[in-house]
Amino acid sequence: VVSTQSTGDPKTSDRLDAVFKKWEKKSTAAQAKEFAISGKEQWISKYGNNPAAIPRMKKNYRTPSQRQRVQHDGYSGYLPSLGIKLSHKSVTVSNKCCYRCNPNSHSVWHPTIDKQRNLLITPTCRRFGVFPYYFCDIYKSSGLKVSEHPETENAVLTSREVQKQIKSYADKNHATTKAYQLYKIIAAQSCSFLAKIMGWIFTKVYQFSTSGIFVEDKEIEILRQAVDRKLPILYLPLHRSHLDYLILMWTLCHCDLPSPFVAAGDNLNIPLVGPFLRKMGAFFIRRKPKDDHELYKSILGQYMIKLLKEGCSVEFFIEGRRSRSGLINPSKVGLLSQIVTAVKDGVISDVLLCPLSITYDKVPEESLTLELQGAKKEAENVFSALWYSLTFPIRQHYGSIKVNFSEPFSLSEYVEKTISDVRLPTDKWINAADMDTAAVFRLATQLGDHVLFNAMETSSVSAMAVASTVLLNTTSRCSQSDLEKNGMLWKDVLKSLKKDATASFKKGYLKEPLKDLRGCLEVTDDSNVEGEKMQLYNRPTNSAADLLLHYYSAPIVMFSLSVSALCISVPGIIVQNKLTDTHTVSKNNLMLRAQYICVILRSAMKINPPCIAVDQQLSFDLDTLYTLGIFKHKQSALSTTEQTRLNKASAIWDDSKDVGNNEPEFYDDSLLVDMSKIDACLQIGAILLPYLKTFWFVVEYTSILTESLQMNKSEFVSDLCLIGQEEYEKGIRPALCTSQFHITNFVDTLITDMKVIVLEGEYLKLSDQYDGTEAFLDMVSYISIFLSERVPVYLDGE
Repeated sequence: VVSTQSTGDPKTSDRLDAVFKKWEKKSTAAQAKEFAISGKEQWISKYGNNPAAIPRMKKNYRTPSQRQRVQHDGYSGYLPSLGIKLSHKSVTVSNKCCYRCNPNSHSVWHPTIDKQRNLLITPTCRRFGVFPYYFCDIYKSSGLKVSEHPETENAVLTSREVQKQIKSYADKNHATTKAYQLYKIIAAQSCSFLAKIMGWIFTKVYQFSTSGIFVEDKEIEILRQAVDRKLPILYLPLHRSHLDYLILMWTLCHCDLPSPFVAAGDNLNIPLVGPFLRKMGAFFIRRKPKDDHELYKSILGQYMIKLLKEGCSVEFFIEGRRSRSGLINPSKVGLLSQIVTAVKDGVISDVLLCPLSITYDKVPEESLTLELQGAKKEAENVFSALWYSLTFPIRQHYGSIKVNFSEPFSLSEYVEKTISDVRLPTDKWINAADMDTAAVFRLATQLGDHVLFNAMETSSVSAMAVASTVLLNTTSRCSQSDLEKNGMLWKDVLKSLKKDATASFKKGYLKEPLKDLRGCLEVTDDSNVEGEKMQLYNRPTNSAADLLLHYYSAPIVMFSLSVSALCISVPGIIVQNKLTDTHTVSKNNLMLRAQYICVILRSAMKINPPCIAVDQQLSFDLDTLYTLGIFKHKQSALSTTEQTRLNKASAIWDDSKDVGNNEPEFYDDSLLVDMSKIDACLQIGAILLPYLKTFWFVVEYTSILTESLQMNKSEFVSDLCLIGQEEYEKGIRPALCTSQFHITNFVDTLITDMKVIVLEGEYLKLSDQYDGTEAFLDMVSYISIFLSERVPVYLDGE
């Protein structure tokens, strides 16, 4: 037995003796073995014969439903559920902000927890008593932290901007009364008791009607670090459903984050529903301007600024309205431009912008495809709202819901970094102090596009999206196993693009999506070779069901747009050049074709952020085709290291090393196509065919725009939808030709981007450049290259 040094501190000696006794008990079984070392000797060998070397025992921070903040070795961490240990190592964050526009915000967040969590599963523990154990949901809801609404009335109504608008009225007393009434219509309230009750009700409704609401703990930890900086957070989600308001607020409250005040449309300010939403933290904004628009706009802007100055979190939908197509709507930057102005002028020190998205396996709204085809949206009323609320839990099962947050970034840093990219109409560089209203609006528009791109990048791909994409590429009846096999291609594509997917890609992962889509598909019973019964699925034959598949496949289309543009250009080049022996394509030719496709689809999809050009984005995504094995280099004698270096060098052009002919400096401009992977190339590119065929359909019928036949935009779009419906029923056109949303987007592309159509007053006409028949037919023939039906036949013949 090794003797220990005596210490003058009796407490330390007693603690040391207690530790020795525990170690002796633990080593009793070990001592029976040969060559065993006693526990006391192990202690001395590890910590020495000095009582001061005794480490403090770490506490076991296991908690019940509530989340606890702990201090661990000087690091403020977050324990979201039972059994999670804190770590000093930072985990990888996929949803990072732009390193070009926000270099400081890009590297300031360091999460340490990498785990996905279902918020509908509340951990329980008997330590806190019987009530928290058996009524854990009520216990959790009673502890929700609801943001208190600050006092803003006096500060808003007496602000300089509002008083300036009041003085512009002849009757100032009437204007003052009007301003007070408008403030009361706008302003939100907060009721903590009501929020806690509704938090418990929503928990039970979500548990009954969904499979779970999932979040990434690393994203929640980043938001906690952002809250600790004492800066207001502006949440900017994509708008897919009316549930977006409630899902996001419920998620933040259950993660112990401050609940935001939400901007809601005045169409929801109806009896019973409006006061309820206002008590939950909603403030209402007009969807259409009225006579007092300037006064209303100043009050709304000052109200938002006051909330942010008080440190409150705010949420509004930058798209302005729900997406009926699954794609991204153009940004509405009225509110955002006022916040940009406040930050630029120093009224608000800084605001953290947090783009986010909410992914649904199945969207609750059932009228989206009908509204796409021109059906009038039903106005909200009390009876429809109550009926929707009561029947929502029992109408159907909505699968899982995933909430993804992008990295918050500093608005002041973004303004300072990108101010040099904003030009006046005279093409002169401007400073922040010299920015006029138009320049601020252009900056806000650029910021809005960046936010939409970041939010799109954070979206997850559900099993429903994979099933819809595979079904749209199916030309014959397929079994579930065949569809799952075809869907594995998208697993490789999403992995190479580093996108999040809620689909498991395991055996049977399309069973539930096919069950939910059963009413839209053609399903026939059959049996396999072994005599087992099986069901064969085929894409629908009615336009509404077909548009529903396009709606759910939209995330994959947006993620892989540039990659698909490259893939769909490859077979066209092979057919046009009649390549038989060496299947090589020119990189410059490939880039030009893919860039043309991106210009066509740019109005409906976010291809690239504003800080990156389209050709740069295509160069970045060209590396994905090397990863998938579609492209390979002709120099097979190179080593693996040299081959990898050559792939990266040819995928990314270095402008600083360009030679005189403006060609990138790499080994060979020609790319060798691996013909064994051409089927995968066709499948990836095929998801863009319906969109390109719809664009071709719009271009073909622009020839009717002559001086003898004048049509305004709405009449032209309506006529095209009717023609598209007739030709879809004949099997000539895709279902997108019946959608007013997609046709309107392509008409806008012909007006703004390609300058094919011009507006003369209210009427459309061909521009002077394409007014001649020869020039117009040349453009149509060039577009038809991407739609050649000979491509699959030619490749099969090879």
